[in-house]
Amino acid sequence: MPNYGFAIDLRKCIGCHACTIACKAEHDIPIGVNRCWVKTVEKDTFPNTRRFFLPVLCNQCDDAPCMTICPTNALFKRRDGIVDLHGDSCIGCRACMAACPYDQLFIDPNTHTAEKCNFCANRVENELLPACVSVCPTECRIFGDLDDPTSEVARIAGRELASVRKPEKGTIPKVFYIGADESVLQPEIATRPFMYKEGQVLLRPPGSPAPDPSRPGDARVDYDTPHAKPWGFDMAVYLLAKGIGTGAMLVTAILWWLGDRSALTGLIGPAISLTFITGTAGILIADLERPERFYYILARPNWKSWIVWGTYFLAAHGAIATLWIAAAWLGFPGVVQALVWPAVVVSMLATCYTGFLFAQGLARDLWQGPHATFDLLAQAIAEGAAVLALAAVVTGDAGALPRITIALAGALAAHLALLVVPNLLTRSKTRHHALAIAAIRRGAFARLFWGGAIVGGGLLPLAMLLTTTQTGSSPVAASGAVLALAGTFAWEYVWVEAGQSVPLS
Repeated sequence: MPNYGFAIDLRKCIGCHACTIACKAEHDIPIGVNRCWVKTVEKDTFPNTRRFFLPVLCNQCDDAPCMTICPTNALFKRRDGIVDLHGDSCIGCRACMAACPYDQLFIDPNTHTAEKCNFCANRVENELLPACVSVCPTECRIFGDLDDPTSEVARIAGRELASVRKPEKGTIPKVFYIGADESVLQPEIATRPFMYKEGQVLLRPPGSPAPDPSRPGDARVDYDTPHAKPWGFDMAVYLLAKGIGTGAMLVTAILWWLGDRSALTGLIGPAISLTFITGTAGILIADLERPERFYYILARPNWKSWIVWGTYFLAAHGAIATLWIAAAWLGFPGVVQALVWPAVVVSMLATCYTGFLFAQGLARDLWQGPHATFDLLAQAIAEGAAVLALAAVVTGDAGALPRITIALAGALAAHLALLVVPNLLTRSKTRHHALAIAAIRRGAFARLFWGGAIVGGGLLPLAMLLTTTQTGSSPVAASGAVLALAGTFAWEYVWVEAGQSVPLS
């Protein structure tokens, strides 16, 4: 079987956009989204201005991250090496969009499922060239079998001068560029002006390089297509709800193990946990583009995707919380005792899987690394303990409040440490990561980060909670718990948004 690939000679590309139009016509692509397009970058100043074109399309990665993260196997690799998509299996979770380093997947507004370039597999099967190749007036696009040493594309791929986009991601892309300027290949280099779309002014991505008036000749994006980020405010709400649900169960189980036998640990804590875990599942389903297909995760699971594992962890968590409530209600403390360590384990699994899921979002450098997983655990303990502290104050359970306050203060301190060290004290390894951190420290997210996550929702409640451990003041503990919840939510929102603020193409 062949192994198809592309080569594009940028020395011949004139930026006519015939490839974009041909692709839209061939595949009936709606207005506002594209399988392929041509990005334009300018450098220097008049009269020495230079313009570079970059035709952008799916790289048909040999190790495709979109396939790994897709929970329903909607994305698959054909025998000819083309990564294709079964639209009727897609649930519209947008995880593939978060994973693709090349910004090549989008949601079709007509079908509400993912879409992408597939090298015109329908034409290739009939021994025709892809539509974009057929219409190119300068014949700058070369298509063929990479495993055939006599093919032109194979010879080009073997040249040292042929470049690929983001080789550091290890995806082994199969689109090769000849004569590419670094400013078009690396989206973190060129500055971005305001973007215009259908009569609307769209702000530049907050994580993109800003123009420097002192250097007017720097590379700047002249033409591009806007792209919607896959995850937004709803994802931050999901993180908060899941953190409360899993953290409340984890803290409740530990309190029971330490000998606290009260209504708070028997019924109230597990009920809070079950309520928020159920809410988490509801948020996840409602956020899908095709929520009626949610059961495909169970019916057509891709076990490489952490979305699938997370679904089962959340279900197991809900089952244990339900059994705990039933055993406590019916007066079987021995059963509750037997559920303590299963509850601890499943709560940690349901908390930490999200760190691995976000790490599968290979496109976003801010989400990479193990510290995010540990921070999610610290946040969950803080959020669960905060809600339990509020419940203890409301129910007048003064006996459990000191231990809950200590757990909340300790988890909040750990969260602040995990937040500060990687984001403020550690040097960025990539330009993409550095731009995301800059947007957090002094850019669009700075006020929410410093005022909400660090000071108002971090240091201030931590000081209040440490005071409470000495004075035992319930109102102060309740106020500290509310601020801690606000602070962790502020960071979750910043983390989700800033991770997606750097342009990918």
